[in-house]
Amino acid sequence: MNELNYIIKDILDDLKKVLDNAGIYYRIFARQKANSSIKKKLNIKADKYRKNGEKMQDIIGIRIVFYFMDDIEIINEYFHLLPTFVDESNSHEDIKKVNERLKEFGDLNDKIFMPTRLNLILRMEERHTEELQKELSNVDINEFDAALIDNTYEIQLRTVLSEGWHEVEHDLRYKTLKESWWQYCDAESRMLNGIYATLETSERAMSHIFSDIAYKNYRNKEWAAMLRNHLRLHTLDLELSQNIVNVLNENIELAKCIFRIDRKNVIDKLLNFGIAYPLKMDNLVFLINRLLQNPSKKLKDLENGIIKGLLDKKIGGNTL
Repeated sequence: MNELNYIIKDILDDLKKVLDNAGIYYRIFARQKANSSIKKKLNIKADKYRKNGEKMQDIIGIRIVFYFMDDIEIINEYFHLLPTFVDESNSHEDIKKVNERLKEFGDLNDKIFMPTRLNLILRMEERHTEELQKELSNVDINEFDAALIDNTYEIQLRTVLSEGWHEVEHDLRYKTLKESWWQYCDAESRMLNGIYATLETSERAMSHIFSDIAYKNYRNKEWAAMLRNHLRLHTLDLELSQNIVNVLNENIELAKCIFRIDRKNVIDKLLNFGIAYPLKMDNLVFLINRLLQNPSKKLKDLENGIIKGLLDKKIGGNTL
């Protein structure tokens, strides 16, 4: 089957636009499943697919690697609301399956460790479906049954510290788990999970450290640093204008409200803006101010015409 570059490029461009508009730190990768991999998978699962009316859903795979763990859940919720969302599989389901097999030991959620896994299935747009069907129509039926391939693609959500671990684990453990030698390497397998547990703990600690730094920035009236460390977003600049600094210096209660703004709420607004909101530090303050219960009139008066128009249209005065 020929390369599906056209479809992959379109999907990547759309995803990058969404993530860039929200200012999220990320890396993104894509692959098309090779014919040999398709054939191998269908040889194993074809009968199951036919019996259950299912199809292979990951002919295209996208992996988004986030710098901060909390961004995974934010983006996961965003994908769930899309009309193209189909399904999700995650590590909580893996633990549930283990629980069902080992009921006599009780609930194992807090007793065992399994690597965090979050994979989503999304439906291709109509034009991509047509392109895919065109490619599949050229496949020799003797190679594999193209009718068992769905017009969907998989998105894997990972964090940057876990990415390397997942690559090693997938190739050197996951693909070989049915080989008999793992029976005498159970201790080593558990140690691999322990390494990942350490990475996950480090990722959680990193977010907490930046939150602690943001609080110290707030106590010392370092407003730009406070905003950068609290939001952890990719911005076009690093400093606030002196006019905004003056307003915050004069109104510590307002500064506290900005510091306490829910980071997720800000990112959700950026994700659903529909257009690119200029991610300058001043503009983030203007956005946050509009999200407050009682927005500052002084900050609203500092908005330029373009930003004022965008915020009036997308948010309004003080409603979420």
